[in-house]
Amino acid sequence: MNLLLSIAALLLGPIIYGLGRRNHVARQVLDGFIFITIAGIICVNIIPEALTIGGTTAIVFLVLGIVFPVIIERGFHGAFHEAHKLVLIIAALGLIVHALIDGIALLPSRESDLAYAVIMHRLPVGMAIWWSLRPNLGLPVAIAALAMISIATAVSYTLGGPMVELAE
Repeated sequence: MNLLLSIAALLLGPIIYGLGRRNHVARQVLDGFIFITIAGIICVNIIPEALTIGGTTAIVFLVLGIVFPVIIERGFHGAFHEAHKLVLIIAALGLIVHALIDGIALLPSRESDLAYAVIMHRLPVGMAIWWSLRPNLGLPVAIAALAMISIATAVSYTLGGPMVELAE
């Protein structure tokens, strides 16, 4: 049930965003909501937990995560398009890894609050993907990203139980 709810919330994101795009005020509110939600999730949940679990190593990866895309984009002045593609590929891989972790968090044997948090954050994730990919890279890429996230989540949800048992 958690898996279906998480995929439904992910797919509901573009629908809500699409409905809101028709109204100028609603569009501004949605754009702000997406930006604030993503920034909030990163600053309040992801970074503090990563620093608690990972310590100094997490700080190194945090800095690399901020600096690496900028260096690549700026380092390839003549090859901007290729550098941009590389950043998009790395971002796509990050989304897959994130979706795999989300799938494990949705397992019935895991903490239910975490599963609910994953389901709830899927709505702004779906909206953010639609907001960033649809206008810049087109409909097929945005749909592929949503499909990729859904499939990765389903795979880790399906195979995650035995993997977690093995790891424990």
